[in-house]
This record gives sequence, structure tokens and C-alpha cells, in this order.
Amino acid sequence: MKVGIISFTEGGALLCARLCSLYARKGWDCRGYVPKRFFRIGWEDIGIVRQEQTLAEWTGSMFREGRNLVFIGAAGIAVRGIAPYVRDKMKDPAVLVVDEMGSYVIPLLSGHVGGANELAVDLAGAIGAQPVITTATDVRGIFAVDVFAAKNRLVITDRRLAKQVSACLLEGKPVGFFSDFLFKDEIQGKWMPEGFRDHACEMNLWITAACKERYGKNCLRLVPRCVTVGVGCRRGTREKCLEEEIESALREGGIHPAAVKTLATIDIKSDEAGLLALAVKKGWELKCYPAERLLAVEGDFKESEFVRRKVGVGNVCERACMAEGGRLMLHKRSKNGVTVAAAQAQVQLETF
Repeated sequence: MKVGIISFTEGGALLCARLCSLYARKGWDCRGYVPKRFFRIGWEDIGIVRQEQTLAEWTGSMFREGRNLVFIGAAGIAVRGIAPYVRDKMKDPAVLVVDEMGSYVIPLLSGHVGGANELAVDLAGAIGAQPVITTATDVRGIFAVDVFAAKNRLVITDRRLAKQVSACLLEGKPVGFFSDFLFKDEIQGKWMPEGFRDHACEMNLWITAACKERYGKNCLRLVPRCVTVGVGCRRGTREKCLEEEIESALREGGIHPAAVKTLATIDIKSDEAGLLALAVKKGWELKCYPAERLLAVEGDFKESEFVRRKVGVGNVCERACMAEGGRLMLHKRSKNGVTVAAAQAQVQLETF
């Protein structure tokens, strides 16, 4: 956890030191910032520095670092400070306000996805303060799509539908709940959060890696990033060609593109410009395995003698996507000098 704490008064500086000490014991990456005139010798040992930036400069640096922000002072100061930097509820860091007496903790931004509500409750409990939570689902104890998705690292594929699911739950309307994956706490039957139904309704939620339609248009997909795409290609294959062939293969295999986490290939392709550029563009991890590792992968793979003579293994894409285990979802598909296969890792979900 990365946290930045700023204070403006002597009382705030003392509370800042208390919080920095607390978070240091938790092993968090915490930095505290206090006015020069209130700085005390020894505070540098718990991550506190003299504040020399303007409020705007400090806030901007925290946002760029993806650091959660705690303002010790008036809520208005925090609102003015973060205003130029607020962009996207799915990406903005958590922002909290604590009064200098340590009586109240108020999450201002990214209460769910950014974890501000959870951080506020944790912080309040540590200093004996009252957390002030205002989000409707929390206040009423109703399932929150974004919290559930963040907890399980699921991609929310449609924000409009996510809002509609929450609206239905708040209004007491039933929502269908379906999952292609098991939950860790499942013993008998299927776990289902309160307010949902095990049959299709007007609005539905489906946890899946599939791109096919099953529960109608009003169906929010939450997608785990659990798929590894194995790729083989000719030297010098362009990024656009690789992207088109991978996307086409995913459609053919019925795999949602948001499910892809990793791009895998043989190590002699580790300097392939098209693969490197595509991995960066898509935010995929690129894994490159030596031929010996790929040969050790167990399975029934269709081998090419020509490819074996070239790179030392007769099937790169299937062996590469299966190198870390999992289930082969898409067998070798070859077109325009690009071979593609895909495997799905095991997924176990946490209950809400």
C-alpha cells in the first residue's frame, strides 16, 4: 500500500507522525509531509519530510505515483487540491480527509475501486475515529459491483451496465447472477450475494472469460484476467498483423479480449519489435521461454518439423501458453505467418 499524508497545522503534524508510525509498522510505503516549522527531529526515521512543494505540486506528484492521499485538515482544502487531477473512478487513487483532532475520517474519492472506504474504516479503527461513509451501497449494506470486481481483480466491461446493476439492487429489483468460476468459500451449491437470483432476470451479472452472448443484452460481464495467449510468428511480423490475428483467434475461440493477461512465446522472439510493442499497447505481460522449457510441457500438440528445425521445438504457441499450466482453450490457429493458441489459468473467487 502506497500512502501520502499531508498536514497543515501543528496538531495535524502530530497526527501525521502518528499515522506514519502506524503504517510503517504495517510495512506500507508511507510518506508524511508537514510544514517546516512543525517538523521534529527523528521524524525522518518514520518517513516524514518537510513540506516544500505547493499543495498543487504535492497533489499532482501523489496522483502521478498512484499513491493514496490523506489530507489532515479541512475537506475544502482537499477538494481544491485534487480538483485538477481527478479523471477516472477506475484509476484515481483513494483520497481521504481526517480532521486534525483525529475524530472523523472521510473518504472523498475512489471509495470502492480505489479502496478509500476500506482504508477509512481501517484508519478510523487504528486511531479511534469515526469513519464517515456516504456511498449508498455501503450505507445500506448492498452488494457493490466495483468493490467485488476490485477484490477479485475482475474487469468491469461496461460501466453503464454496472450502474444499472447497482440501481436495480438499490431499488429491490432482482438481478440474475452467474459465474463460470468457483468461489473459495463454496462447499455445497453455489454462492450468491444477497439480492441476486440463480435465473435470468431483466438485468444480469455474469463472471466469465467468454465473449459469446448468453443472458441477454442487459448482462454485465465481469472478466478475470486469466488467459495466456501463445504466439509464434515470422521474424519481423508487424504489430498490427499480430494484433489482428490474435483478436481474430480470440473471437474464434469465444474468448473475451479483457481476459488476456499474458503473451507467451519462445525466447528467440524476445527482441521481436512487433511482439514487444503489442504487449506494451495492451498492457500484457510478455513471457519468453527457452526451447528446453517448452519441450518439457506435457500435452498432445501438433508439431511442425520445419518449425522444430528452425527454433528447436515443433509447436511454439500451444506449448508457450501452457508453460505455466492451465487448460488449453484454443488450439493452434495459423494465418498470415502467425500462430496463436490460448490457455486459461485456474481462477478461484473471493466472496463479497
